[in-house]
Amino acid sequence: MDFVEKRICLVNEERIVSISLSGADDAILRVRRFTPAANGPAVLLLHGLGERGGVFYPAANAGLAPWLAEAGYDVYVPDLRDRTADSAPVADISQYQLICEDLPALFELIAAEHPDERFAVIAHGWGGVLAASALIRQPAWLERIAGLIHIGARRVCQQRNWQRWLLLELMWNRLAPLLGRRQGVLPLSRLGLGSADLSRKLHADSQLWQNGGNWRDPQDGFDYAAALAAIRWPSSLYLAGHRDRCMGHFADVKAFARELGSHDAQLVLLRKGSGSARDYGHLDVLTHPQAVNDHFPLMLAWLARQTDADTP
Repeated sequence: MDFVEKRICLVNEERIVSISLSGADDAILRVRRFTPAANGPAVLLLHGLGERGGVFYPAANAGLAPWLAEAGYDVYVPDLRDRTADSAPVADISQYQLICEDLPALFELIAAEHPDERFAVIAHGWGGVLAASALIRQPAWLERIAGLIHIGARRVCQQRNWQRWLLLELMWNRLAPLLGRRQGVLPLSRLGLGSADLSRKLHADSQLWQNGGNWRDPQDGFDYAAALAAIRWPSSLYLAGHRDRCMGHFADVKAFARELGSHDAQLVLLRKGSGSARDYGHLDVLTHPQAVNDHFPLMLAWLARQTDADTP
């Protein structure tokens, strides 16, 4: 996919890159780039549904994105096209467009900035499903992937607990769509289900998969599960918080890893007393200040092994 990029220089070695997608009217991706003091390997950070890239930089000079840049990585943090800069969701954006247009454009951006170099992908929540789907549909990009880190990422929720009933069944599957029919978009921020509202189309698409549906694209019928048979999946690290009982339960994260087929997979449960100072949930695994001491170093060491980078 062709793209046109416009760069806006900011302070503290931070830049915003705007990508205009070809063949899509008013389709713009905004990517915040955290550059290291010296040239380093590239890392793409992908947010999940109901969130923005800000989940990776929740405060000034805080969060995974600036932390990785300080460690020497060139970090790209996009806001996917289901929302715009003023938080207004694109009413009819589909999961197909994110997978087939947005993510390939991001891959091309990084490849242009880092020619002949591999890059890593770190995805939170549903961002992991989108990243995997994009790579399955365009497997040529797998040669450029040094490794993937999935944080609370699962496709299907198989849990049967009160958290699933409240968050998924009641609020996500019923209340949010009901309000969405009235307002045109799902007000996830008002419901406490995220920091950004969501388009009805994207919500409907994701529902088909996370409620146990087959891993097929509802728009063109592409069978991701069948396509995986011909793919050798890259090395991957999977993290899950012990308090994440619905959105990224450890058992569901593990099932997602198995669904991707045989590959070098490391699974870590972020639990107090087992390498962590606290039990983590779905969001604070990225936003809590203690994360820089608990599992950010684990991710950094894993990335260094995949990208052959030195770590401070």
